[in-house]
Amino acid sequence: MPLHAVAYISDAIDGIETSDIDQILRAAMGFNKVAGVTGVLMFDGRCFLQYFEGPEDGVDSVFQRVFNARIHTNLRELARGSVETRHFPQWTMASAALEPDALARIVEAPWQGFQHRCSEQGDMPAGFGRLLEAWTGVSGELEPAAVTLGS
Repeated sequence: MPLHAVAYISDAIDGIETSDIDQILRAAMGFNKVAGVTGVLMFDGRCFLQYFEGPEDGVDSVFQRVFNARIHTNLRELARGSVETRHFPQWTMASAALEPDALARIVEAPWQGFQHRCSEQGDMPAGFGRLLEAWTGVSGELEPAAVTLGS
């Protein structure tokens, strides 16, 4: 079955609380499991960056929920399309808090779909490559456990 993915950034609403994020994560984990979708959510205190992957119908239904969520505004897609493999197969929704400059480095890098490297700039990581780097350990392997945004 072909896999699809979406990556987006959005602005958190004013006054967002840790408990709001925890609630969203709990709901997302349940919904994503049923939809067959896995992924990650990053937050820098002002902006969300999310990537999720799975079957096209599951990704579409998750995106519709995200699009209608009232916890954020100004949603901007960074990439949408097919992926050859799951990059986050074990996490229905992992989460991490990032420093604003770390999130900015991911978002401001060129997003050419879900490529790891920029084709015209050789070794420079593309936006998706930087997103993956944020989730890898020293060995280059995905970290086995995600850090929870809230509590």
